[in-house]
Amino acid sequence: MARAGYRIFDADTHIIEPVEPIEAYLAAADRARLQALGPLVERAPAKAGMSRYVVGKRPKLNRRLGSHDRVDPPSSAARGGTPWDVRWQGPPFPSEQVSVDPHARVRDMDVEGIDVNMILPSGGVPAFAGLEDVALEASMYQAYNRFLGDYCAPYPDRLTGVMLVSGRDTAAAVAEIRRCGREDWPVGIFPICPPEMSLDEPAWEPIWAAAQEHDLTIVIHSFTMTIPYPPGCWDTWDNVFLQRAAGHVWNAQRNLAALIGAGVLDRYPELRLTSLECGHGWLASWAARLDELAEMARHVLPALKQRPSDYIRGPQYFQSIQIYEGEQSLLHAFEALNDETLMFATDYPHSESWFPKSAEIVLGWKSLPEASRRKLLWDNALRCYRRYAARAAVTAA
Repeated sequence: MARAGYRIFDADTHIIEPVEPIEAYLAAADRARLQALGPLVERAPAKAGMSRYVVGKRPKLNRRLGSHDRVDPPSSAARGGTPWDVRWQGPPFPSEQVSVDPHARVRDMDVEGIDVNMILPSGGVPAFAGLEDVALEASMYQAYNRFLGDYCAPYPDRLTGVMLVSGRDTAAAVAEIRRCGREDWPVGIFPICPPEMSLDEPAWEPIWAAAQEHDLTIVIHSFTMTIPYPPGCWDTWDNVFLQRAAGHVWNAQRNLAALIGAGVLDRYPELRLTSLECGHGWLASWAARLDELAEMARHVLPALKQRPSDYIRGPQYFQSIQIYEGEQSLLHAFEALNDETLMFATDYPHSESWFPKSAEIVLGWKSLPEASRRKLLWDNALRCYRRYAARAAVTAA
């Protein structure tokens, strides 16, 4: 399909990991070990009659700024009575079935005029990185990956996603990359970095090598308050306004600087790296800042082949936009960097999504040059998620 003559690739969408179908992919022994963890792994009600995982300590983020008062989140009715607590643009609103029913997701995509969804988790399964049982963590990621592969299967030209891999068991991660790399659905790896590790450690090298071998993109995305904690999760004074404003941005800034600064893109020249749900208005100034600091602090960096800003300008680095940062900030980014780095994204079906008007809003940004608009909506995502581009080419042929 196409909307107003444009194909549209949504580079950042989510699934709220449903406990019941994911656990069906676990071996009996793993289900028993999971059950034995008791209160370490809680289950909370989710949509479509499913449950979701609640794992590990998390901040409350419920202090009202300017006081010591603790406040409860507003009810759905207080927010506007919508089923997803989204009051921005609907009705209609995302189907409650989207995390278990790919047909429901595709119907929503058709409503909004989206051709492709790239799907990530919402923080439940990745939080197993905070538990001591490394083998169970790997099994949970494998179960999620199998679930997502089957979820995407009915619509191979419209649904794609990233596989979860752990830094705590390199051999298991590489084996999972090789297994999933033989399948069509994945376009990237989501490296789950546990609290005790950093993303630039040498232990990740075999994982980066396997990702490059299978043409999989490294995908960076943080969660608001769950393991693996974004930087600053415990430093935003227990206030969700501060945490959501800073956490995703800070996570992307740190992680892209760490991977570029560690020389990962030099050692793996065919590897791509993308940061998602972190905005775009700050990227050009961050690139300039990294250039300066790479000179000032070169004694703590390996020798790099380029300035940090050169990596950010491509062709190995990509980043999704956030629509509410607006047309003008996007034009500034194009001017300061280029129009080949940023990708359209909505965060569907999370609360930052402007469903069903996300595509309509961006198509209404009349100051975007025609060529730049096509790159933003489609071309850049295909260069980032290159496995999908290859699959789409075969389908078209």
